[in-house]
Amino acid sequence: MCVIVYKPSGVFMPSERVITACARANRDGFGFCTPTKSFKSLRFADFKKQLDRVRYDEPCIMHFRLATHGSVKKSNCHPFNIGDVWFAHNGILSVEPIRDKTDSETAFIRYLYPYIDQYGLFSAETDKAVANIIESSRFAFMQGEDVRLFGDFETFQDCYFSNLRFRYYLFY
Repeated sequence: MCVIVYKPSGVFMPSERVITACARANRDGFGFCTPTKSFKSLRFADFKKQLDRVRYDEPCIMHFRLATHGSVKKSNCHPFNIGDVWFAHNGILSVEPIRDKTDSETAFIRYLYPYIDQYGLFSAETDKAVANIIESSRFAFMQGEDVRLFGDFETFQDCYFSNLRFRYYLFY
């Protein structure tokens, strides 16, 4: 299962060991977004090189993919964006994917972004749209400096993780 990592502004990145463990547990692609940059890759070394450039004073959403829907390719790496809204997902959604897109990107395009676009990221309407689709998944949204997390995230090294299943790889 994928993992989303959210590093708030003013917080250090998780350790290199933790980032590497997340990648080893989820080898099907890597991506991140901040208010000033984004990057996706199928190669961890390229991802890590770009991630090392993220500033301490900016929030960052990272995603480490384990493919369940959609093929393993760069365009299926998270986070996805429309305009200035970014979206990352951990879990499986009851959504029929569009062509070779992921269930995550399809849900963002069809069911989530329209509410954010019309009502705003922090609206009751967006909350309802998320509640109708999230099930046991976790979502992370970024719009500018604003970040919203949905679902049960766990705190580790001052960051928020959608799950801690990567911990096994900390020892190997």
